Amino acid sequence: MKKGLKIWHVGNWCVHTGQKYVESPFQSPSKGVEILNYAQPLINALKAIPDAEVISEPSWDLYNMSPEKFNERLEWATSIILADVETKCLMLHPDFFTRGKWGDKPVTFPDRFDLLKKWVNNGGHFHMNGGWYSFTGELGKGGWRRSRMHNIFPVECLEYDDLIESTDGYEVKCFNEDHPMVKGIDFSSIPPLLGFNETKEINEAETLVKINNQGTWYPLLALRKIGNGYTTGWMTGASPHWGINFMKWGEYNKFWQQVFSAEI
Repeated sequence: MKKGLKIWHVGNWCVHTGQKYVESPFQSPSKGVEILNYAQPLINALKAIPDAEVISEPSWDLYNMSPEKFNERLEWATSIILADVETKCLMLHPDFFTRGKWGDKPVTFPDRFDLLKKWVNNGGHFHMNGGWYSFTGELGKGGWRRSRMHNIFPVECLEYDDLIESTDGYEVKCFNEDHPMVKGIDFSSIPPLLGFNETKEINEAETLVKINNQGTWYPLLALRKIGNGYTTGWMTGASPHWGINFMKWGEYNKFWQQVFSAEI
C-alpha cells in the first residue's frame, strides 16, 4: 500500500437554492442556500487511507484558480481526481473576460492540460470519475475527447453524447480479479448503478471492470501507465445520481482505497 498520498479532488460540489415562494403578484423570493459536496462519501473513504491527505474543491474554484495556485496543487498532489468537471474549467479563466486586464499585451496562461500531462509522466496518478460533464458528457459538454489530455486517457472518449442511463441498473463484472486495485472485491454484490459514460477500450490500457448494457460490455474501470505515472477512469459516478446506490455498497470504501493506494 502506498504511503503519504496527497489526493486533490475537484468536482461534485453543488449550490442548492431554497424553495421559491410566490407571495404576491410582485414577490417570489427564494429562501435558503446550501452548498453541498456530493462526493463526501468518497472523500471520507480516501481520508481513511493511512497517512493520506485530501483536498476537495468545487469546479468553480478550478476555473478561478491562478496559474500559481494551480502549480502549487500539482507540486503538492500525488493523485488528482476530476469528477463532473468540463474542460472549460481548464481551458478558460475569468481574466479572459475581464476588460480591465486586457491591456495592450497578449493575455495567455500556461496550458493546464500540458501541465497535467507532464505531471502524470513524472509519476502522478490522474483519475476521472464519470458524470454528465466527464469524458464526452451530455451533448458533448464534457469535451475531453477534444482536449490535449485525451491521448493519455485509459479509454477512448466518443465524439458525441456518451450518457447511458437506466432507472434499474446494470450488470457489472471484474475481468482481472488478481489486480491489486480490485483484488478481494466482490463486484457481483455491487448495488444498481444508474448510468455511465460510454467509452471504448484501447490497446494501451487495461480494462479491469466492465458494465453490460443490452448485451454489450463497456469499460467501467480502466488503467493506463504513462511514463512514470498512470491514468485511471471509473466511468460512473461515485455520488448521486448515478452513484446513489453505489455509495451504500459494503465494499465502497475498500474499493476506493485500493484504487488510490495499490502498488501497480
